[in-house]
Amino acid sequence: MRERVRYYPDTDTMYVELREGLIDGGETAGKDLVIFYSEDDVPLAYEIESASQHPEHIEVALKLLRQIDREQRRIAA
Repeated sequence: MRERVRYYPDTDTMYVELREGLIDGGETAGKDLVIFYSEDDVPLAYEIESASQHPEHIEVALKLLRQIDREQRRIAA
């Protein structure tokens, strides 16, 4: 099982992988927040810079990750 949430203490950056896929681009979505998207504009990952200063970004990313996981489990059942 791969890690979907990674924290890099040397840069205080958190990377949250929401879904697997090829990243086609990203956009700044707030202070120190970049959201990466697939070709069809599905969010694939959050990159949170200065993560220790942005619990609000972490909260949103983790809630979305849990929601996606629940949906995928429901579909697989």
